[in-house]
Amino acid sequence: MIYRQIAEILQKSSYVVCLSGREMIVEDGISSMRNMETAYSIETKYDYSPEELFSAQFFSTRVEKFYEFYQNEVLNQAKEDPGISFQALAELERMGVLKATISRQLFDFPKRAGCQNVYDLHGNIYEKNHCPRCGREYPMEYLRDAKKVPLCEKCRIPIHPGVTLVGEMINIGRMTKAAEEVSKADTLLLAGAYMKSEMAQQFLKYYKGHSVILIHSGSARGDQDADYFISEQAKVALPAIIEELKLLRAGQDT
Repeated sequence: MIYRQIAEILQKSSYVVCLSGREMIVEDGISSMRNMETAYSIETKYDYSPEELFSAQFFSTRVEKFYEFYQNEVLNQAKEDPGISFQALAELERMGVLKATISRQLFDFPKRAGCQNVYDLHGNIYEKNHCPRCGREYPMEYLRDAKKVPLCEKCRIPIHPGVTLVGEMINIGRMTKAAEEVSKADTLLLAGAYMKSEMAQQFLKYYKGHSVILIHSGSARGDQDADYFISEQAKVALPAIIEELKLLRAGQDT
């Protein structure tokens, strides 16, 4: 069975790194703006595409509209909690199998589920919400609950979200460290991600290991490029793999 085979690979691996893809948060109830129906709904509602609304230019020139969108479509999703698949990643880390998780999502699900070594490439909605002038930081709730544009209490200028907006540079230091993690990995786990996704292509060039494990529901172009592919939701596959891993370890102890 494929789950047993993957468990055996993880058991033998010395350094496993996970690229946590968009499908993992969709499984937990987050509406992805890359989904065509969601994108169409947002464009109909705000008269701009999600990419335009979520841009540094929009923040600078139409901050009221930006925050109307950001509060309603992003921050209001903070009520969702990390589900089974992220809890499984945290358990793999506690078991000493998973060494690092890399994500481009904004809701901090890996850390909130219990993962310790996480690289949020685009930041997250909970941290680094700051005044561009004085640097004072504000909690997510301050931004979410503001009746108008959330302003710095001292400088009275709009607070910049702690996420990387379209058109802004990704934190180079964070990206470099994530690439270093991938370069150390002998097994790379793509959970809820795709081989041809931007994140996968960005990091596969640093990977020098021998086992790329791909998990996502359905099928997509490039699946055949993975060493192992499980066509299943991460919230189904990851717990099943962990159970097999526990059985393997129990067998070794007897």
